[in-house]
Amino acid sequence: MSIMTASLAADLLRQWVGIPSVNPALTKDPALAGEARLVEALEPFFSGKGFRTERIESTPGRPNLIARIGPESPRKTLLFESHLDTVGVLGFDGDPFTLREVGGRLTGRGACDTKGPLAAFAAALDAEVLAVLSSAGVQLIWAGTIGEETGNLGAEEIVQAGLRADECIVLEPTGLHIVHAHKGVCWFTVTTNGLAVHASHPERGDNAILKMADIWRILEAEAAEAAEPFSSPALGHPTVSVGTIQGGVSPNVVPDVCTIQVDRRLMPGETAESYLADIRNRLAVIPGGVTLELMKEGFAFDTDADADLPRVFCDAIAAAGVPAVKEAAAWCSDAGVLAGACGQTIVWGPGGIAQAHTTDEYIEQDALETGAEILRRFLLAAAGI
Repeated sequence: MSIMTASLAADLLRQWVGIPSVNPALTKDPALAGEARLVEALEPFFSGKGFRTERIESTPGRPNLIARIGPESPRKTLLFESHLDTVGVLGFDGDPFTLREVGGRLTGRGACDTKGPLAAFAAALDAEVLAVLSSAGVQLIWAGTIGEETGNLGAEEIVQAGLRADECIVLEPTGLHIVHAHKGVCWFTVTTNGLAVHASHPERGDNAILKMADIWRILEAEAAEAAEPFSSPALGHPTVSVGTIQGGVSPNVVPDVCTIQVDRRLMPGETAESYLADIRNRLAVIPGGVTLELMKEGFAFDTDADADLPRVFCDAIAAAGVPAVKEAAAWCSDAGVLAGACGQTIVWGPGGIAQAHTTDEYIEQDALETGAEILRRFLLAAAGI
């Protein structure tokens, strides 16, 4: 890789980390909240390279940015997607919006998730690559989306606006591994109702907390039953976990309300709607009634590991001297939404997922530069070069 391209990736990352784009649900500081400031910086960058830009602003004040280059009637449409929002910065070690280099690590909020993968992609867009793609009849689209850290809001909005592609690469920190499939997720609450009385006579009341033991057995039983029809060699089987429980006001009061938050990982073919309908029926046996509320849904996706897109991407990785690894993941991303509007889809990028959301979030500079090289090789290969 040329020194110029390597330096460009780090320089772009420095600029974009310096622009706060915290998901509004994850900060109370209006100076940090929202993706609009980052869109204001990214739009002229892509326009300057000849991309046609468009904003899709279904949520007021929070625009998604679409950038296109290449023929209007292409032989193939290739989509790259980056979510623009980051998690919050409470407790971050140092200034989260000043990129720092220490021991080969570039530290800052979003350096890994997911401004680093975006910077690697942007650095790969040199004049040769763009000319070759255009001459080969390939339309290249980049989509910057809002609201991934609390759902898939932006991805849903651009799909609803009609965005489609033959192949899609969702830029996320995967350690340079190709993620060709991942699970979906259903977050929901379960609330039980009881009767509050003084704890000196608990038999006169109805303890809402104690009902959760039966509910947990029902949730576990459903996940075990679902394992047979929905298991796969790549993704394993559905899982369920209780993350929080809230109930009661005092040791001497029988609680009349209890709420748990549940994480159910969905497999391809499952939806939150069908799952929750089943769970409501199963929980109808709980005395006093149960209320379920959906918190978040993320969709699963599964691209054949031997399909053209992962195969060509593997070749680009190997050509850069990196082991080509294909895998499935238990976490979910915007790929679950975008796969429904695209042909083959993968998730890929430099940086480690373990560094996302941490108080010292970083990306290795070597990984950033290698990522830019791999993307350049892939783009040339996508044009048939």
